[in-house]
Amino acid sequence: MQIGWLKRGKKGDRETMLVSVEKEGLPAQIRQERGGGNGNFVDDRLITIKEPYSIGAEQYRILCSRISQLTQNKPSYALAITSSVEAEGKSFTSLNLAISMARDFDEKVLLIEGDLKKPNLHEYLKRPPGFGLSDVLEGRIGFEASSIQLLEGRLSVLFAGKTMGNPSRLLSSPRMQEVLNNARECFKYIIIDTPPIVPMVDINIYSMLVDGILLVIKAGKTPRSIVKRALASIPPEKIIGAVLNEVELNYSNYYHGT
Repeated sequence: MQIGWLKRGKKGDRETMLVSVEKEGLPAQIRQERGGGNGNFVDDRLITIKEPYSIGAEQYRILCSRISQLTQNKPSYALAITSSVEAEGKSFTSLNLAISMARDFDEKVLLIEGDLKKPNLHEYLKRPPGFGLSDVLEGRIGFEASSIQLLEGRLSVLFAGKTMGNPSRLLSSPRMQEVLNNARECFKYIIIDTPPIVPMVDINIYSMLVDGILLVIKAGKTPRSIVKRALASIPPEKIIGAVLNEVELNYSNYYHGT
């Protein structure tokens, strides 16, 4: 897979950025010589772990660099990664981005699974779900005891924890703000993998808690009308860009200007 910046223009008084993620068959020698030795403890889609020297992993480093440029004057930065609808790749985008930031840029990163209805980050890391955000917010366990540490402690992951049908009360509670405030003192980047925008309302809560929002779009799956509807529900000043996932050249033209 490959990530490339398609445009960086102006829309009103704010910058908009579009990133594309393309499927690409890598040479056999890259898969065998450079991709080996990473074990089977993570999903194959985590290319930053499975094939850290591949073209795809390099493109995540480019994305990290772009975000770093936007946040270089901030002591900490909370970023929500979302999508218009389900199955657009926001979770593996969140994980790959967090891994690259922690390992390649040597930053302290916290990845929070913010989808308390349909969590799946534990599947990518091949771990039992265990305790997580909902348990911390309800006071059953502390943050340090419920989070897991990867990459020699540079990356911390907080799973969703106990699933619930209506998490709005917890997410909008003072405790959620307290968790993020405490995290800002310890981590340079806080990445939150949030639920899809349509038809959930959780992004309205998260948009008030984070500094920026990155939208993941699956090319050929999500109509432009749905993408525009999703964008319309996000405060314009919070949108830092979009990732166009599994795109082909003709799709890059299709989404250009959305």
